Amino acid sequence: MQYWLNKITNRMERLEDSLLEKHPEKLEELQSQGFIRVMSENNHLPYKKPFKKVSIKKVVKKVAKKVTKKKK
Repeated sequence: MQYWLNKITNRMERLEDSLLEKHPEKLEELQSQGFIRVMSENNHLPYKKPFKKVSIKKVVKKVAKKVTKKKK
């Protein structure tokens, strides 16, 4: 689900991902009308991709590599 907001008219559009797959021109149409993608219906901050959570194992491996390199 994507949320698009036109700040001038304060109009919100909700788009399903399946709709965007079938009609990619809808996205261009909204952008040309001045809509911006926002986080959610209640959060009108511009959209940001969510950060990927790094697993603890990967972090420990990186730190261990750095420590062993410094000792050599």
